[in-house]
Amino acid sequence: MAATLSGSVRDSEGAVIPKAYAVVYWDSAGSIYLKDNVGTKEDKIATTDGNGEFSLDLPPGFYDVFISATAFSPHCEKVRLNGKGTKKFEVKLKVSPVTSQEPD
Repeated sequence: MAATLSGSVRDSEGAVIPKAYAVVYWDSAGSIYLKDNVGTKEDKIATTDGNGEFSLDLPPGFYDVFISATAFSPHCEKVRLNGKGTKKFEVKLKVSPVTSQEPD
């Protein structure tokens, strides 16, 4: 029994972010809350398409989802997938503060 985690990654203005990374880790600690937290011990990685979207098929369970993109601060969130169906995951990333250093 698999579920689909689909996501949309945008900036704080609502513009899509293509080529952002979504890294999904199974959260074994979630097993005390979900009797059948089968999950997967594999890390799953997806890259957003030109519309800023990604999709992964995963077993039911708790997952930690990390979203990152060049020039943006990363985002992390816990997601619970129940059986079949699709869980829509929407993220707005903030531009990462840039620091410059004068050359010596």
